[in-house]
Amino acid sequence: MNGQAPLKNWTGLFRPGEKIRLRFINGSAMTYFDIRIPGLKMTVVAADGQYVNPVTVDEFRIAVAETYDVIVEPQGEAIPSSHNPWTGPVTLEGHWPREGLVLPFPLDPRPLLTMEDMGMGNGT
Repeated sequence: MNGQAPLKNWTGLFRPGEKIRLRFINGSAMTYFDIRIPGLKMTVVAADGQYVNPVTVDEFRIAVAETYDVIVEPQGEAIPSSHNPWTGPVTLEGHWPREGLVLPFPLDPRPLLTMEDMGMGNGT
């Protein structure tokens, strides 16, 4: 994170209630990520360097080479996390604000998809 290896333990410092702008950049070659900060809403204010009408979200998906700027207002400890939608949570060992902190990471419910959900428009 921010050009540091996980063992460097990057920590962002803030005061509770302070507005913080975070820029997420997907520098991967082929991977999409779902970004969320458990227990904290994010307001997306820019996408790929272009200002957008602010949208408040719990999580967002970032594709290859995309950037998103979000505003957050943490009231206590908050830990950014990423999630690969196909393989599950991405390990972020060493990115905790203090040693021994465990990230509660509730997974999204797995959808039950059927052939009808393919949207092929057959028979309509």
